[in-house]
Amino acid sequence: MSQSELKIVIFDMDGLLVDTERVYRDGWEYAANYHGVQLPAEMFHGWVGKGYHETTEELVKLTNDRDLVMAIRKTREKYFYQELDEGRVPPKPYAKEALQAAKENHTVGLATSTVAKRAGDVLAGLGFLDYIDYPVFGDDVANLKPAPDVYLEVLKRAGFTADAGIAVEDSIPGSQAAENAGLKVLMVPDANFELDITKVPAGVIQRGNDLQLVLDYLKKH
Repeated sequence: MSQSELKIVIFDMDGLLVDTERVYRDGWEYAANYHGVQLPAEMFHGWVGKGYHETTEELVKLTNDRDLVMAIRKTREKYFYQELDEGRVPPKPYAKEALQAAKENHTVGLATSTVAKRAGDVLAGLGFLDYIDYPVFGDDVANLKPAPDVYLEVLKRAGFTADAGIAVEDSIPGSQAAENAGLKVLMVPDANFELDITKVPAGVIQRGNDLQLVLDYLKKH
């Protein structure tokens, strides 16, 4: 893909631009313990990149108590906002630089399973919203990752086809969503979680340790 062909760069948010997945994990553990529920560690790891409905239904299946699950979610949300307000939800390395570089010559999209309220609060607090032309949130679409809906909606709003874009993701479900939308993927796995490389989709064309990967890619494209 040459520079003239690349028109849009679409970023995930959680675990890629912002170190939220770690806070989500700690929040789930805190909230579950607060309500007397023991959550298996592998359940946390399986939730990376997943959205509200999937995690809720898995918890309901585990506890057989939807009201309890809603109470756990409420406590976790309170925990998250306390961490956010106290400045303990930092950007990932090179996140701002990657957004700036993408914005210079390309349209910038955001494709996240996180709802608009929370994602907007996180991005606004870090000053990232100004770099994003077309943000699409979890409550904007019917199906969350690994379904392609969020990526397809970004492309639709921006007026581009998938062959004019590249996605940047940290998780396997997110990379699958981008691939399912027809996009090639740059993958920067979240170091807080172990990556099963056998499940990395074929659409992932490069992997890196941090968002310097995007800076290097954009220099050539």
